[in-house]
Amino acid sequence: MTLRNYRRRTRNDPGQLALPLEAPPVHSAPRKLGTVAAVVLAWGLSDRLARAEKIGRGYDECLGARVTSSRRAKVSAGVAYIAERRIVLNAALLTPGHEADRDATFLHECAHIIADVRYQRNCRHGAGWRRVMETLGEPAVAHHAIDYLSHAANAVLTWVCVRCGGEYHFVRRPRRQIDECHCRRCGPKLGRLAVRTPFATKR
Repeated sequence: MTLRNYRRRTRNDPGQLALPLEAPPVHSAPRKLGTVAAVVLAWGLSDRLARAEKIGRGYDECLGARVTSSRRAKVSAGVAYIAERRIVLNAALLTPGHEADRDATFLHECAHIIADVRYQRNCRHGAGWRRVMETLGEPAVAHHAIDYLSHAANAVLTWVCVRCGGEYHFVRRPRRQIDECHCRRCGPKLGRLAVRTPFATKR
């Protein structure tokens, strides 16, 4: 099914096209972004996703998947829920200037849905998913290195080894106390940890 035919089929169902064809201001994007079919039109990704049209059912199922954004995730760029046909993107990707990361993550998650439906199993980042990414012309990278989604950038607390300077970043408060832990590299005898304050400087 082509994207044009998909739009014709869903024309009478407003829920299928929650986004207008013209992309709204990214900073005001709602939590519910619409279907994949609507998002690729709004973000100018129709041609890139259409490369997977020859895969068949996996592509068709992907077009109807729902896309939402979430501020809950701190370091995860996106996730695909296959059974629900739903993609969740980190809200930080919708910030102006982050379009390249947004598009790469979105297509990465679309590939998960296409691969899992096509091969009828959880492909994860295995051969099936990599084949879909190659069909899309996208790099088959399992995890994107996005600076503003790193543990360091989103840490609410950082522990530092007093011996080697190794850092341990926490995006949520750790359950264990600092004196119950030690540096992985230096071990329990030498790897004492200290809390890094916002004003601490490296020597």
